[in-house]
Amino acid sequence: MLRRRDEAWTAAIRALRATAREVFEAGDDDAVLVSELQCTEPGCPPVETVVALLREGEKPRQVKVHKPAVEVTGDDLRAAMRGGDGHNHH
Repeated sequence: MLRRRDEAWTAAIRALRATAREVFEAGDDDAVLVSELQCTEPGCPPVETVVALLREGEKPRQVKVHKPAVEVTGDDLRAAMRGGDGHNHH
């Protein structure tokens, strides 16, 4: 189990999703998903956050930030999109 999922965690995830909507320039019909995952690959931090944009007619865009979701900022997402601190997958 990664962490206790309480009201503060849920609120942080909602805030991150809202930030991700801005960073991805998501429209009303686009879906933004936030997932916090354990990373078991060698050399990978123990927890990573995956943020994905699902837009009809386009390939999903996703970025990974090697931090727990509650610690991810808009700057982290922008850096990951540029291929900085996280992994950027289009």
